[in-house]
Amino acid sequence: MNAAIITIGDELLIGQIVNSNAAFIAEACTAIGCTIVALSTIGDDAQALIDELDRLRAQAPVLILTGGLGPTHDDITKAVLTSYFHDTLVEDHEWLEHLRAWMKMRGRELSDRNAQQAMLPSTCRKLDNPLGTAPGMLFDRDGIVVISMPGVPDEMKGLMRQHVIPYLQRMLEERNESSWEYRTLYSTGIPEAYLADRIGDPATFLHGCSLAFLPNAFGVRMRIGAYGRTQEERAHELDRIEAYLQERAGRWIYGTGSTSLAMRVGELLKEQGGTVSVAESCTGGMLGAAFTDVAGSSAYFEGGILSYSNAVKVRELGVSAADIATFGAVSDVVARQMCDGVRARFGTTYGIGITGVAGPDGGTEEKPVGTVWIGIAGPTGTATKQHRFGPDRRNNRERSVAAALAMLWRMMQGVDDDV
Repeated sequence: MNAAIITIGDELLIGQIVNSNAAFIAEACTAIGCTIVALSTIGDDAQALIDELDRLRAQAPVLILTGGLGPTHDDITKAVLTSYFHDTLVEDHEWLEHLRAWMKMRGRELSDRNAQQAMLPSTCRKLDNPLGTAPGMLFDRDGIVVISMPGVPDEMKGLMRQHVIPYLQRMLEERNESSWEYRTLYSTGIPEAYLADRIGDPATFLHGCSLAFLPNAFGVRMRIGAYGRTQEERAHELDRIEAYLQERAGRWIYGTGSTSLAMRVGELLKEQGGTVSVAESCTGGMLGAAFTDVAGSSAYFEGGILSYSNAVKVRELGVSAADIATFGAVSDVVARQMCDGVRARFGTTYGIGITGVAGPDGGTEEKPVGTVWIGIAGPTGTATKQHRFGPDRRNNRERSVAAALAMLWRMMQGVDDDV
């Protein structure tokens, strides 16, 4: 079943905010078997929205809109949809009470402007929005389904999970059409080209299915797709391809679905009863943040030291000042002492040390920007590794975190760090 997405807002067109809503909606719809045929972004302009509705309804029976449902003059979506479907606005008493309770809980009175959000098109299906003041709206009229949601990301995501995805799943079941289904495998520690070489010619195993390589800072995602009429048929093909990929490259594959590398590392630490601490220089707390982004990480993450200056490396981690003077702060010797020092200080199973030249300044011919040393101390000893990531500061910091997590993941499994 084809679907199209329209995101609405001048702030999207001028680059004031990143259009993360479109990505979320597209991924969620694709995961249940919809085919996204168009992603459109328009400003807060009534005629532009009408033109897009006319254009895209010829391509897809489902149009998903987000944005333009607030209480101010630039929120034009509700008025446009009411006019587009030749409808009239009526007061939804239930939603008016929700608005009163919402404001009271925040110590405010319901204003006339906010009360207008209880005026809804008479023929739409209201989609309750517990996180905000604007409900979603669903129209099933004139051969198309139009679903409109607020542009606030958390509100949109809640409506998608609670209302939109279940509704689309029922539509898919009723239509009984063949569709694509996807599964993503996550790998780390192997470049895209090397991974492709390990897997071999896709034509020998895909047989009508699909495989895409999607590299990012944490590794290479492999998205496999299968086309079929039933979920069982698609699952069989996805299982077959995943088994083939695991056989060829399983040592680098750490998870599927929504598993992150930090989550997988955390799972291993809990399974093994281990703990970890971090000493960060160039990453400035990003590795600690990656660990603590995972719910339940207090079971294994003890804490860390942001040893950005050499003085802190010496005072808090026991790094030798003489070694810093001789080898430099970005060196095998210092990374080794950082991870050993933080492990001893926190009494953890593993200690991780990161030191590098993030850039854009500070590089030398011997140690150009992007040079990073990572050390991990554990029960079986201490290992260090040098990386040369490149000239971009943000990329260097993100890839340093990814490399440290991957190095710990392999160490805990006793897997060789080399490709």
